[in-house]
This record gives sequence, C-alpha cells and structure tokens, in this order.
Amino acid sequence: MANRSATELRTVTERIFQGAGAPEDLAREMGEALVGANLAGHDSHGVIRIPAYINLIKNGGLKPDARPTVIEETATTALVDGNWTFGHVAARYATDVAIKKAKQSKTAIVSIVRCNHIGRLGQWASQAAAQDVIAMVMVGGGGGSPGRGGRGSAAPFGGAEGAFSTNPISIGMPGGETPDMLIDFATTVVAEGKIQVARAKGAELPPGCILDKNGRPSVNPHDFYDGGVLLPFGGHKGYALAMFVEMMCGAFTPGASHNGEGRPGGAVVWAVDAYAFEKKGEYENQADFVLQRVKKIRPAEGFKEVLLPGEPELNSARERMKDGIPVADATWTQIVDAGKSVGVDVGSLVPA
Repeated sequence: MANRSATELRTVTERIFQGAGAPEDLAREMGEALVGANLAGHDSHGVIRIPAYINLIKNGGLKPDARPTVIEETATTALVDGNWTFGHVAARYATDVAIKKAKQSKTAIVSIVRCNHIGRLGQWASQAAAQDVIAMVMVGGGGGSPGRGGRGSAAPFGGAEGAFSTNPISIGMPGGETPDMLIDFATTVVAEGKIQVARAKGAELPPGCILDKNGRPSVNPHDFYDGGVLLPFGGHKGYALAMFVEMMCGAFTPGASHNGEGRPGGAVVWAVDAYAFEKKGEYENQADFVLQRVKKIRPAEGFKEVLLPGEPELNSARERMKDGIPVADATWTQIVDAGKSVGVDVGSLVPA
C-alpha cells in the first residue's frame, strides 16, 4: 500500500484514457471524477475502476470519444442519450441540463439512457447543490446486472437470489454558511465497489453484507463473485428504498425504445430550485439553523462529535490532499497493466 498525490493520480487517469481514445477534455473530466471519489474517501469509485473501464472500451461497451446529447425535452424534462460514453461524462452533462431547467421552471427531471457506470452519485448531487439546486440522483431500473448473466447483484429482503443492482441514491441540499448537505449511499449494506476494495486488500467484509451462492452469510469477498449476492441495508427499509429506485429508473429510462439490445435502465436526476418558495437569504438561514442545531448536539459515548451528512467526505478530502491517497498494491499493479495495454508507461508518470 502506497500513498499517491491527487495530482499524480489525475495525471495517470487522464493519460490512460487518452491512450484508450478519449479526447483531452473528456479524459480530464474522468481524472477529476475518479480522483474526486478517492479524495472523498470512496475508493470503490476511484482509480480502482480504471482497469474495468479500459476493458469495457476494448470490448466495445464504452465509446471514449462519444458525447451525450439531449434527444427529447420540454421546459421541465429532458431525456439524455449517453451514447455509451463514460457514464461520468453523461451524468455531468445531464446534471447541468437539470440545473438549468430547475432554475428556469423551479423543478426538472432528467433521465439518461445508453448510460455507462456514472461513478459516485454524490458528485452530481453536489454539483447541483453548489449551484443552489436541490437534487436527487438515482441509478437503477436494469433488473439486474448483465455482467452476472442477467441476474441481479442484490437480493430483496428475505431473498437468496439477486433481483436488482445496488440501486444507489444521492441527495444534495445547499447550505448557507454551513457546507452543503450530501446524502449518498447504495441501498445495499455495502456498494459492490467496496467488495472490490476488500478483495484487492485481501480483507474480509463486515458480517451481514453478502450471502454466498448457497444463500449462506459470508464475509469472504470472493464468495460474492462466485455467485453470491449483496444484502439490502436496514432489512426491509433498505429493500423498499431499492424498489423505489428500481421503479423510478425503470419508468423514466425507456430502455426498449432507446437502449435497444444494450443494458437496460439508466440514471435519473430530479432537481428543484432551492429558492422555489423562499428568497435566498430566508432559505440559507433556515438551512443553517437546521444544520447547525444538529451539529451542536452533544455526542454519545464513543463519538467525538455529531457529523452532518457529507461531512466525512469533506474531512477525507482535506486529509488526503495533505497526506495523499492510499492505493492498494494489487490495484496499482492493475492500473499499471491497464496503462501498458493502451501504450502508457505509468511508471514514467509517477515515481515508484
């Protein structure tokens, strides 16, 4: 395990994706997105994903030079065709569209079809919150993972087989003087990427995260990839939220008419102007009142302080900008190999 600076990892990411055919601006977006996830402490959605995306490019599932477009729209809705480019690029574009429409019409809903993995959903919810727009971002509606033979990676509450994917959801709300609030999680106990990280580190999973292929509880990451399934967080409550995401994305990402023979489902961005019912100052005062009141609550035994949603990511970013981002040796080896496969010598970009 070695620490790498954010600058080094952005350079590596950009160069590898340029080597795979991405234009400079899209490669730069990917560097910001993946390293941004690492800085936020979500290594499962950071540079560990580079090899998988390179493989997807080579297999024709990801078009590194494609760009998203709006194919249908009204004053308050838009359907974005991701054109199978990087999901992060499509998500950033769709969020921009949602922000503009929400500011013009108070609210908007934007869906993305033909969409690859969009990474850390919190990045897009934060993008909206930074521009005074409340946003809910969801990914689902696929009815499972094609990479698993059409079987879902996540089991419903009480089930021993997969029915859908991790069905993540994120909500960003602007603050005032207090930093914006960010909610961001998979509806499973852990995101699938967390299992990748544990496998790369040779670590066990916490109990209660997965079942093996025989429906038995396991802490071995390899059991998930050998036909196991993820479990919903909070039992029936997480399962219900996963169903909401599945239904919303299934309804708003018309796979039959747009995805065709590709992967079903997609992403949805639901945006609302934060000042739809109150003036800017009134909204900010109310947001600060709620956030600061909760922040001042006396911590329980075993806790140093009450953290607001999104605060752990801010703290992680400050620490990792100073101390560097830890990258497991196995992950780094895979990144180096991915670079070699597209003619990029990672070792010449980053000192050993």
